[in-house]
Amino acid sequence: MDSLTQIVLGAAVGEVVLGKKIGNKAMLWGAIAGTIPDLDVYQSLLYDSLKANELHRGVSHSLVFSIFMAPLLAWLARTKEKWSLVGFITIILAYPFITISSSTIRVVLFAVWALVVFFILRNKYTTENASQKDWTKLAFWSLVTHPLLDCHTTWGTQFLWPLPTKFAWNNIFVVDPFYTVPFIIFVALAMFYKRQSKTRAILNYTGIVISSAYMLWSLGAKYYTYTIFEQNLQQQEIKYTRLTTVPTPLNTFLWSATADGDTVLYSGLYSIFDKDKKVKFHTIKTNHELVDSYNGDDVLNRLNFLSKGWYVINNDNPDTLVYNDARFGPMYLGGKPMYGFGYRLTDKPAGVSAEAQRPDPDSQLMSKMLSTLWNRIWGK
Repeated sequence: MDSLTQIVLGAAVGEVVLGKKIGNKAMLWGAIAGTIPDLDVYQSLLYDSLKANELHRGVSHSLVFSIFMAPLLAWLARTKEKWSLVGFITIILAYPFITISSSTIRVVLFAVWALVVFFILRNKYTTENASQKDWTKLAFWSLVTHPLLDCHTTWGTQFLWPLPTKFAWNNIFVVDPFYTVPFIIFVALAMFYKRQSKTRAILNYTGIVISSAYMLWSLGAKYYTYTIFEQNLQQQEIKYTRLTTVPTPLNTFLWSATADGDTVLYSGLYSIFDKDKKVKFHTIKTNHELVDSYNGDDVLNRLNFLSKGWYVINNDNPDTLVYNDARFGPMYLGGKPMYGFGYRLTDKPAGVSAEAQRPDPDSQLMSKMLSTLWNRIWGK
């Protein structure tokens, strides 16, 4: 999920493991550990977008990584705390500083980095009543809960690396305020109480329980809406070979279904607030024949593996084909499905190349999309 959610989860887990012994340090180092797996984004500076996406949520999101990284992180936190904090803060903030073109945002990031480093360096560090084993437990659980949470998203994680399978349970969107906001509130409140305070523990556990309950709700909502989509496909006599459902952005109340009809995809929406259970399916031509000339090409095989075969070829521009990853479901504007993430295919002497393409709609178009989404959530 998003970085903020992973930071909060790591902090909460750190508090559970070691909060009574080291107080807010447990939250701080839990938050850092919860961020470390996503530092694999630096791969995008070394590889092309397709390779970087293949590697994303790979080894750094694996059980093996958590096992081997935990004792190292524990040693750094226990024996080299000051400079380890400076290092991790620098690494975490450096990526957006490098990749974001806005000079204003860069100035803000630099100011934040300078302020945080100032307080780190002026602070006095003492040996806490926590052993290497204690710190290793904190590091391990804060690290491993990151990929376990990401397993619930559509992208998934290669949790059992080196096995190639990515676990993706498709029951929560990568950013969901209903999961994150209550979690942040309770964890933040817990920070203001002393380490041995019962109120501190209650607040932290309340945040964990509420977020976990919401995750269980999302699994139930997925099962319920999946059966609704199945029934509608059967009633409408739509022939399909497989069906996938995902929550729409920022919520688990409105769900998107995509059914594979071989040469077409059937896409529909259903909200738990809909007054009836009838689903309108849109027929989307896959246009797979447009890439027949690339059959057997390594890049196309890699794209198909990454998308699990859920894709639509867009040829709106006659000079460029776009491979749209359809796993995430389309966005809707005026009732028309639109895909938001794909790869621009380009012929080269050595074969086809693929470059990630994320359309950057203007603010007015984005506002219309979000308005459409909001209204549709409530059954309108």
